[in-house]
Parts: sequence; structure tokens; C-alpha cells
Amino acid sequence: MNLIFVSSPQPEFARERKDLCYFVLTDPYLKQYFDVFLFENLPANQQNPQNNYRDKVKECKIYLGLFGKTYGMPDGDGISATEHEFDYATELGKDRVVYLKQLAPRARQAKKMAELIAKAKEAVTYDTFNSLDELKLKVMQSLLFWQQNQSKMGGIGK
Repeated sequence: MNLIFVSSPQPEFARERKDLCYFVLTDPYLKQYFDVFLFENLPANQQNPQNNYRDKVKECKIYLGLFGKTYGMPDGDGISATEHEFDYATELGKDRVVYLKQLAPRARQAKKMAELIAKAKEAVTYDTFNSLDELKLKVMQSLLFWQQNQSKMGGIGK
């Protein structure tokens, strides 16, 4: 099973996160090959949050980032969990897919989110979305593309 680590500012993308997880885990094809990790589904445990996300990023095959308007709560170093997760996935050489939410013309994007998006745009080929249905379609396309590449390299598995 190939674990997908979904990363985003949780409050901004609460619905998208939940619906993407449900979509992957109930799609007759995708559920055979993919599992989804959402931090909010993790039960209370003895590890600190940083160790929890690091363990799951290590375990995942695909980092899936949803970036939009908000940056998230920065830690003592001024960096959000979403940026830490992206950086750690990059450091570990994980396959990363990033989707950028199209914002209304007058929407104000957090400065640090704009910087994270610029960093991601330099690192990966990203896609944009306007609606949840469009996001689900694009995620499916990315997962199928990823799976085809894995098959060509002989690395696909259930």
C-alpha cells in the first residue's frame, strides 16, 4: 500500500482534506493501491507533533500539498507545520505533488505562504484548482501518473 501524506494549513483546507481522504479510500481503483494519512485522524499519543509528522512523512510514498491563502501557525522558529512537512519530504526525496488553490482577485495571501509557494514552484510541477471536484480529478490524474511511472520502474506494489 502506498501512503499519501496530505499536508496543508488544516483550518483552510478542512473540507478538502476530509473529502480527498474519503475519495481515495472509497474509489474502487485507488483504494487498492493507496492509503491516506491526515494528521487530524491521528489518535492522541505520547509523541510530540513534530515526531508524529516526521514518522508519517518517512513512511509515505507521496507528499500531497494543498497551498492557498493562509500559512498556518508558526512554531518557535517562525515556520508552520506545512512548511516543515514540505521541507522534510524534500529532504527525504519523497515524491511530491502540490496543488494551489485559485484565490479571488482581491484575496490577501499570507506573505509566508507566498514564499512557501515560490519554494514549491521551484521544486515541483504544481497544478491549480478552483473547486473540490476539480481537485479530486487532478489528484486522481496525479496518482495514476505516479502509478504508471512506478510500474515502468518496477516499483509499484499493493
